[in-house]
Amino acid sequence: MHQYHPTIHAVVNGDRKHPALVLGHPLGMSLRAWEDVAIALSEYYFVVRWDLPGHGQSNPVAKSTLQLNELDLLNQIIEICDALEIKQFHYAGTSIGGMIGQQLAIHYPDKLLSLTLTNTGAKIGTNEAWLQRKKDVNKKGLTTMSEAIVTRWFSPKIISANPQLKTDWQQRLSNTDDHSYGLLCAWLGQRDHCNILKPCSLPMNFVAGEDDVATPPDLVRELAYLFGNNDVIQLSSVGHVPSVEAAASMIKILQTLKK
Repeated sequence: MHQYHPTIHAVVNGDRKHPALVLGHPLGMSLRAWEDVAIALSEYYFVVRWDLPGHGQSNPVAKSTLQLNELDLLNQIIEICDALEIKQFHYAGTSIGGMIGQQLAIHYPDKLLSLTLTNTGAKIGTNEAWLQRKKDVNKKGLTTMSEAIVTRWFSPKIISANPQLKTDWQQRLSNTDDHSYGLLCAWLGQRDHCNILKPCSLPMNFVAGEDDVATPPDLVRELAYLFGNNDVIQLSSVGHVPSVEAAASMIKILQTLKK
């Protein structure tokens, strides 16, 4: 892995001659959430994944930083793509990764070849709830809170079939930097694109999980509507993270975008 950004860890798969596909992961996870999808699609795309600040192998946000600016996360993606000399790319993002995808559509539409938004919304939750989560994390720590948080990520069906999945992701969440996670919670609470998004001609996919309690299908439908789109792919027995729970479905959806 080469250093594409001074503080952010990124991984690439596939040949540079292929169209670029950038993948954004949910809050509390890491680029490993897209592992199976990235490897399968590296046959067709030059796949780029990155870890959010303080997640996976990315550096934590400095303790002296009390707030993230609106475009901080977006700018990190742009810097990584610039370093890789990627002028245009397909983008797929889940949850906070989907919120960053919306920012791409708002601020850098010319860079996008397509946009796939999964398990996200123009506004996710309330500012009060996210600030409370930040407060709880700073007080209790993610190690203590990991089971309650991870339980909300996956459908009961997949946890029943694969209990180790929950255990593995709890461990990864426990290793996430509390301060960085808290700042990202506050950042999410401040984001509201309901009056900013507008219909566009970009090829788009919207994906929802039938069992998603964090960003239910109706939230994804509202987001699609703001983009002038009524087509939402709803995956049955899937929770908040289809790239993990239904990798084959996500591979099929993203495979159709190549050109």
